[in-house]
Amino acid sequence: MTPYIGLIHPPIGASEWGVTFPDVPGCVSAGPSFEAAVDSAREALSGHLTMLASEGLPPPSARTLAELRADPTVAEDLDGAMVQLVAPRRVPGERVRVNIMIDKGLLRLTDEAAEAKGLSRSAFIEAALVSAAES
Repeated sequence: MTPYIGLIHPPIGASEWGVTFPDVPGCVSAGPSFEAAVDSAREALSGHLTMLASEGLPPPSARTLAELRADPTVAEDLDGAMVQLVAPRRVPGERVRVNIMIDKGLLRLTDEAAEAKGLSRSAFIEAALVSAAES
């Protein structure tokens, strides 16, 4: 998924760390610490993009930091903010049936691991693929 530049705003007084996305209007987040704010920002961004997709709207274009700095409407938001690249979680798409060949022993281990986690074979394999793609 395309990462977006998030602006992390330090707390003022007793407030929390705030996060805004110049390229994703209306997507904001916060957290009690920098790390929590970034985690919360990823969830907010993922949810916002999922909502747009469910309405049939394309995701907004992500600009570079140089492009954001050149935009006078973003200049004030950049002042005092820390810049963080935030990658949204993968938005699930349409499911398709596939036919694959796999070692019989590996398939047995897959089924055992899936059962131990309370997942179907397909869900277990899908989760493993998502994990591998994100690392």
